[in-house]
Amino acid sequence: MKERTAEILKTGIQYFIKTGLPITSERLYEEYSFGIKPAMIRCELNVLDDGGYLEQNHPSGGRWPTHKGYKFFVDNLLSVEEEKNQNSLDRSFGHLVDDLLRGDKRSFVKQISDSTNMLSVGYEPENDEFYNSGLHDLFSRLEINVKEDFLKVVEDFELITKRLEENREWWEGSSTTWPQVFIGHSPVTKSRHISVIAERLNLPQGDFLLFLVGPNRMDYERSIHMIRFLQRSIDDKC
Repeated sequence: MKERTAEILKTGIQYFIKTGLPITSERLYEEYSFGIKPAMIRCELNVLDDGGYLEQNHPSGGRWPTHKGYKFFVDNLLSVEEEKNQNSLDRSFGHLVDDLLRGDKRSFVKQISDSTNMLSVGYEPENDEFYNSGLHDLFSRLEINVKEDFLKVVEDFELITKRLEENREWWEGSSTTWPQVFIGHSPVTKSRHISVIAERLNLPQGDFLLFLVGPNRMDYERSIHMIRFLQRSIDDKC
């Protein structure tokens, strides 16, 4: 993908995540500077349509990201090395690690949910303990109207512990790179309307699996930063 095309895609997805408004050449032209006119931005959006990164219901309507588009966006976030000093966000998350290191996993999971407004699920393999918080937040942010789609999300929540057991090879594997982000489908969820950010936190007393479950239009950038900060902070304190 050309550099300019990739930049328009990343910027368009950021705009959609932030506002929920369809991506249009006019909005991108008004909000951001690409050094080109709306007509040329429109041509780039057509290229992204053809590549399966964006979709639209009507030729004259706005666009929104496909799963492929979100995956491109997330892969770019994961490939970028973060600056160690991100004080504004780090101050927001710094208190979370203390509860985890004290062994108060339930409070930790709840605070993660409160900080992200997503469903947070924690699993402690050593004691076979599960913790979750934020189911109401997940359902309140989902943009679905079809009953079958809603029930699929309910089923995902009910079966998440079973699917973790069935997919032990995935999260126990030493070659697995963390964190991982799944758009629309994951080892523990099947609904196309939700995405999962998964991390295996390395604690002195053993691993702790953390899952952030939210709508596809979630704030991936902030959530991935938080996940990375948690492990970095644990390493520093231990």
